[in-house]
Formats: sequence, structure tokens, C-alpha cells
Amino acid sequence: MNEREFDALLESAAPELPPDDVAREVTPWRRAMENILGGSAMCAITLNLLAMNYLLPTIGVILQLLGFRPLRRENGWFRVCWLLAILRAALFLPCIVLNATIYGTAALSSPAGTALTYAMLAVQMLLFFCFWRALRATQRKSGTEVRAGSAAALLVWYAAVLALAYVQYNGLLLGFAMLGCYILILRSLFHLSREMEESGYALTPAPVRLSDSVLVKTAAALLAVGVACGYLFFGSYRMDWQSEGGAVGAEAAELCAELLALGYPETALADLSEDDLLACRGATLVVAHEADKPMNGGREVREEFGSSTHIKTVYDVKELHFTDVAVRLSGEAERWRVFHHFRWTEEVKFRGTELVRLWPAYYENDSWRPDDGAPTGRVLYDDAEGNVYAAPCASLTVERYTVTNWLGWTYHLEDISAEFSLPSRGKNRRGYVAYSTEETDGETTFLASRSNYTHQESRLQYPVRTAKDYSGWGDGPVFRRVQNALQFSILDDGSIDLWNYEP
Repeated sequence: MNEREFDALLESAAPELPPDDVAREVTPWRRAMENILGGSAMCAITLNLLAMNYLLPTIGVILQLLGFRPLRRENGWFRVCWLLAILRAALFLPCIVLNATIYGTAALSSPAGTALTYAMLAVQMLLFFCFWRALRATQRKSGTEVRAGSAAALLVWYAAVLALAYVQYNGLLLGFAMLGCYILILRSLFHLSREMEESGYALTPAPVRLSDSVLVKTAAALLAVGVACGYLFFGSYRMDWQSEGGAVGAEAAELCAELLALGYPETALADLSEDDLLACRGATLVVAHEADKPMNGGREVREEFGSSTHIKTVYDVKELHFTDVAVRLSGEAERWRVFHHFRWTEEVKFRGTELVRLWPAYYENDSWRPDDGAPTGRVLYDDAEGNVYAAPCASLTVERYTVTNWLGWTYHLEDISAEFSLPSRGKNRRGYVAYSTEETDGETTFLASRSNYTHQESRLQYPVRTAKDYSGWGDGPVFRRVQNALQFSILDDGSIDLWNYEP
């Protein structure tokens, strides 16, 4: 057998080349580059729809891990890329779990959260720089022409995106141009990867203990367990419930009797703590207003008026009862202690966080000012045996800010926010928030104090927001909000004219 016949025999005995899709699965270089570039694309271009702005970057971070893992022993730059991919996953993936808790928004908006965001951006930029250097080192090692300008362009593109985000650019023209540039950069990188593969360069992937599928399933399982634990165990505030078994002191008991005689509703009065009773020393007058508000969507009713049809919403059930009380205190200036009580009259499933936000008498009204002392409040419920349990609010804060309306008038506003969670057990869930105020000019004739209650009725939200984070009004898919107010005029003869309030 001569040499030509021997070569023909070897060629006939060799198997056919596998299809391109099969070659992609068994070619380490191609598969690694597809994971790297695909992951980079998912981290860069996201959609603010159905939580895709969280899902796509999560997939992208994992794909980058899978892409750099087999290349980590190819050269020193790829090893640094692998370590940076691990670091970025360690910084980013816990945030996905944190967003399933009520602490996510506050944590990520804190100085530590801001530092974390900048750290992730820095790691990403450094990753692309090392990726560019790694490609150049690989080209030199393979003996091919050294040209990795598209990788450098990717680094420049990310820097430009960060600059646009910093100046808060919102235009569409430049946005589409940036998207087109990104597509061209990725296309160039894919061509560069194909040229490296076709040059005959042999890549030996680094050995791994876990296959890609096992690694992906493990990461997905850990994220799923973390998110589930966030919803189940960190979706509400930890409340310090204590039994209300002890009797109040003699002075508080005497004040309680005085307030009852002045007209303080007995059911609401029984909920006051001893400190709040003592804050009513010198009470001379009590003004009270009660109202029921719905926390449901109601039903629509059509009413015919001649040739026109009017549709209105009717509420057959009103689950929330408000009792708003103002207690006038003795003194030279007009001083009041204002209490906003709430009580659930129907069985409602509590899904997470609740909020009572007060617009006090001095809200948009310079005729009143806060009196000495911080606002107070607490929440209560009864167990099956009739025992009363109470807890302070998880957070009770005063927020001050300045707003300017369209006429150019500036208001210095101050409101009070009480955050809490109500138990799923027990009954007669209720609470109150209180503050003190006094007049500033000696001529005040009107007092208005509003209470805004926000209720969470669903856990189906991501990222998780608290009732205080909810910025909408009325009915939403997760939260509902209603408003009630205590409004009255002080007449010349000292009597009170109580106003009815309908928001």
C-alpha cells in the first residue's frame, strides 16, 4: 500500500464532522464565549416588565460564571476574570434575596447600599478590562493577529452608559444609538471568537467538580429558598407583644374617669397607655368623631337619571372604624392632645405591613405648631380567651420636608408615620397614634387633623415594598389606602362646630 492509498484509508475510517449545533456543545472555547457574551448582554439590556430587570441580570451573572470557569487556567487575565465574576455574583445574588424582604428598599437606599451599588459597577468595569486583556493574551499565545478592539469598545460602551445614567439622560435618539452600538460590539466579539476557534487553537478547559447544569440548578435552588424565606419570615415587622394585665396608677385612673365624663368614647379610651392618659392632665374639653371606611373594592351600581346613566361604587362592608379625638388642655395658649384610633371590625387577612400617616394640625397650617414631646402610639389585639396584648409601633417617625406648589408658594410640611404589623391570630385588632399641638398666633379658630391608613392585602410583589413605600393612592394590586379626618371650628363663645369629612 502506497502513501496515497494509506491516507485515503484513514479518511474513510474517520467519522464525519458533527453538525454545528453539536460542535458548539463540545467546543470549550465557543461555549465559554457564548456564555460570557450572552451573560454580558443580559446584564446590560433589561426590561422593566414582569421583574425582568431582576431576572435577566441574575441569569447574566450566572452565565458569566459559567463562561469564565473553563478559561480560568488559560492565562492570568482569564483567572482574574473568573475571580471577578465570582465577586460580582457574591455581591449581586444576595440582593435578589434581600429584595424579597421588607428590609430590601431601606438597605439598598442606605449609604451601605449605595456603596454596594458602586462596588458592583466597579467590578463590572474591571471585569471587562481584564476580559479585553485576556483576549489579547490568548491571541498572542495562539499566534494569531492581536486585535481585540471590540472588547475595548465594550468597556468604553459601559463607561458611556454610566455617564448617561449619572446625568440622568432620558432621550430616545441617543438611547437607540447606544443599543445599536452594543449590538455591533457583540457581533464583532462573536466573529472574533469564531476566528479564534477556526485558527486551530486548542483550548484545554479547566477541570471542574460540578457540571454546568448542577451549578445552575444549585444556584437556582438557593435563590428560590432564599426568596421563599424572605416572603415567609421577613415580610412583616417583628412586634413586641406584651400582655396588658397590670392596672394603671391612681392618677391615670382618675384621668380616665375625667376623660370619659368629658365624652371620650369608652372603647377607644380603654386602649390608651398610662403615659398617654397622663399626657391629658388638665383636660377641659373633648371633641370626638367616628366613621367607618371600606378596605375593599365595593360593587358598581348603575343609576338611571332620565337619558343619562350614573355609575357609583357601593360598599356593603366597611372594615375599618376610625375614632378621632381631640382633648383640649388647660393653659394660656390653645393646646390640644389629638388621638387617631383605628379598629378592624371584620376578619381580614393581614399580609405584611400597615401604616398610619398623620397630617397633623400644623400640616400646611402655620397657625399650629408641635407641642413638647414626641408622638406616641401602639397597636393591640385580643386573644381567644379575651386577654389583651399590646405592642409599640415598629417605627414611629416625624418627617419634615419643603414643597413648592405651581403658584410658587412654599410650604414647610411635617407629618407623622407609624409603621407596624398586625397579627394573623387573635381578634379585635386595633391601635392609635397621638400627638400634641398648640396655637401660634392666639387667633386660631379651626383645627384639622387627618389620618391616612395604608393596608397590605397581598404578598404578590417583587421587590417587596412596605406600606410606607407605597406611593399610590386608593386601590392598588397590593395596597389599599383610605383617609379620615377630625375637623372642627372653635366658635367665639368657646363652643365647638364639628365638620363632617368626606375625602
